[in-house]
Amino acid sequence: MRTTKFIVKQDHGIHARVAYAIAQAAKALSSKITFKKGGQTADGDSVLQLLMLAAGKGAEIEVTVSGGNEEESLHKIEILFSDGGGI
Repeated sequence: MRTTKFIVKQDHGIHARVAYAIAQAAKALSSKITFKKGGQTADGDSVLQLLMLAAGKGAEIEVTVSGGNEEESLHKIEILFSDGGGI
């Protein structure tokens, strides 16, 4: 299991298109990915749960990756956070 933290850089935070991009990436990976903000936790492959984190710009998100290829999975999530998922 690997855990790291990211800061949301997108101007509008994790909105529907970004949540969709994260969920699609998570579904394609063999690892289980969870996101945590404050006391709320979201499964990485659930757009609705990601939206319910209400993560605005500047929010700190803790990402936990377990099982499968953790290093590759964490790297792909890092790319999404660094470039806004290409959105």
